[in-house]
Amino acid sequence: MRRILVPLLLILIIGSGLISSASPYNQLKIIGSAWILAPAVTQTETGYAGSATNISVFITEGWGDVYVSTYSLTQEDFQGAATAATRVISNVLGVDFNKYNFYFKVQSDAVIVGGPSAGVAMAVVVYSALTGKPINRSIAVTGMISPDGTVGPVGGVYEKAQAMASSGVKVFLVPPGESVVTTYKVVVHKVGPFQVYSTQPVRINLTEYALKNWNLRVVEVSTIEDALHYFFNYNITPNSITIPYVSSSARSKIDMIWQALEQTASLELYNAKAYVNQSTLTSFTKSALVNYLNTYAQPYIQTARQNPHDIGTIPLLTSSIAISRWIKLLVDYSLNKNIDTQVSSTRENISKLILTIQNTYPRNFQELNYLVIAGDLAIRASRLFNDSAKLWSQDPQTALQNLAYATALVDEAKHWINGLPVGATLDARQSASTYLSIARSTWPYVYSVLSQTGYSSTSLDLSSTYYSASVSLYGSGYYVLASIAAARSIALAESSMLDFQGRAVGSPVYLEVSSTRAQTILSSTADLISGIYFYNQSRYATTDADKLAYLKLASELASLTLDLAKGAKITASPPKPVEEKPQTSIQPTPQTPPQGQGSLWDKISSWLHDLYLKTVLYIDNIYRFLKKLIGR
Repeated sequence: MRRILVPLLLILIIGSGLISSASPYNQLKIIGSAWILAPAVTQTETGYAGSATNISVFITEGWGDVYVSTYSLTQEDFQGAATAATRVISNVLGVDFNKYNFYFKVQSDAVIVGGPSAGVAMAVVVYSALTGKPINRSIAVTGMISPDGTVGPVGGVYEKAQAMASSGVKVFLVPPGESVVTTYKVVVHKVGPFQVYSTQPVRINLTEYALKNWNLRVVEVSTIEDALHYFFNYNITPNSITIPYVSSSARSKIDMIWQALEQTASLELYNAKAYVNQSTLTSFTKSALVNYLNTYAQPYIQTARQNPHDIGTIPLLTSSIAISRWIKLLVDYSLNKNIDTQVSSTRENISKLILTIQNTYPRNFQELNYLVIAGDLAIRASRLFNDSAKLWSQDPQTALQNLAYATALVDEAKHWINGLPVGATLDARQSASTYLSIARSTWPYVYSVLSQTGYSSTSLDLSSTYYSASVSLYGSGYYVLASIAAARSIALAESSMLDFQGRAVGSPVYLEVSSTRAQTILSSTADLISGIYFYNQSRYATTDADKLAYLKLASELASLTLDLAKGAKITASPPKPVEEKPQTSIQPTPQTPPQGQGSLWDKISSWLHDLYLKTVLYIDNIYRFLKKLIGR
């Protein structure tokens, strides 16, 4: 006991010094303190062994700073894990993270302490310090804490369980899928007069083994709420999930946009085919281009028609429009036509859209949702345009594809904000500051963890891009767009983490948790269109990575919309207004998933089609060059 209390007493002394040295008019009120034993793994001469790490936290009033002091060295992701833990508990308790300072003290026998595996333990100790509730010392936990509060996989679970059992722990909480582990048995071989040590993998059902040999109960937990239930008898209130309510007026807006984009997509497809067939390209090239339209642009329209007026199919129609425009641009490029006008027009339209969104003030909650969707589309269009410029010298075909998608996104955004009043600016500075702060700690933490595993993700790369965009927009005073870019950065970083965790444990638990959380938010308020827009898109994705991205976007953009409404004092409607019948907004599983999306084979097939198309265009260019050369 004396050994455990020493770090805490040191913190109290240091904390008192900090407070007493401050101005008497700026003293920081002490909120609470707590400590917990977290399992760790240390390397010995004969292999790995479990050990205990003492983690204590001291909380004062403050401004959202997280400090970590250690007696051992810590890995670079420890700071990120501590920040994630404090933010997660702040969300659970409904308190403002930015009104507290958190001082962590870590003491361990291990030379280096890793951050991720102690994430859930840090969250538990923060909960105890903020609430004053004592930690149940017969419980221990290991697990990485994700920014959304889910529990992620860690290593050395067998060794950690053994160490905790030796410390008198009766219940050991582990991440999903890690109650069955692989450990390594040390085997001694005699070679002449020498003894040679080697290890052999052994598969163990830790739930059965620990109970039988150590009288230790091993339990899997998926979320921080599950862990808090064991440590504090925390009551997990069942989520109230109903079909999200969409009013008739919002439904009319969605139907209008769906019909307009469906007509545009059909017309663009018809014009693209005609444009190809009327060109001077070779018959072989024309056939390849038309085949590409039939393979990708046409199925998007067909899927949308099979699921009429579903908000989730609106992006499919936009994608169809983009593909048709891309094919036309490829024809122009192959025939050496000048496309400077298209580039200049796209740049100008994106700039005008951003200015319009900046100067639009929604009159009600519905219009705020439309503004958020349009803002997200504008940010994506801007990114694609910038990427197009970067790719032009290396890959002009892909650059043109990005350009075409940017134009389609701008057109969809215009539909969403059509009719909204222009001339005033929504006060979103506080929301932008909050979301930017969360993004600043979220994507670097996720990156630092995943980079050590060899995991790579387009979503994680884009998370960094959107974070940078948020910083730039915030500095320019575009606070609405800055908050949207930050929310997108957070969502993509979190989805990358969950995708990695799901692959590591081989379980759909993170997909289920993400879906439940998204539905809970969407059913809390009527007309949360910004969230439903992405939730319904998740139903058209066939890979977990894509589904997770859409589900996290649904949660983050819906939450942001509610925060913006609160800051602007825009009243959100109750989830079920009595004067109207509920409108189904979350659609059933799509009848036909769009071709070219989702599965690994679909992605490979899409890549092969793109490669084939580029090859055909290259051959066509050579053919026309030789024909011209011979003609000379």
